[in-house]
Amino acid sequence: MTERFIAMAEVRRRVALSKTEIYRKIAAGAFPRPVPLGTQRVGWLESEVAAWMADRLAARDALEGAERRAEQGRRAQAARGGDHV
Repeated sequence: MTERFIAMAEVRRRVALSKTEIYRKIAAGAFPRPVPLGTQRVGWLESEVAAWMADRLAARDALEGAERRAEQGRRAQAARGGDHV
C-alpha cells in the first residue's frame, strides 16, 4: 500500500470527531500525531488513522464479548437458584 497524507478535513470525515476532540485525543496519546508538512500545514498518515479506527472496532467487539459473557453468567446463576454463596 502506498502511504498517503490526509488533511484534517479528511480525518474528521473518517472518524466523525471534531477538530477539538481529535487534538484532545492527540494530547492524551490516544490518537495518531500529525506530521508537519510545511510551516502551517500538517497531515496524518492514512494508515495510522485506519489503524486507530480498527483499534476502536476491536475494543468495541471485546467489550461486547465481555458484556455477553457477563450476561450469560448472570443467566446461569439465576438458573441455579440466584445469589447463593
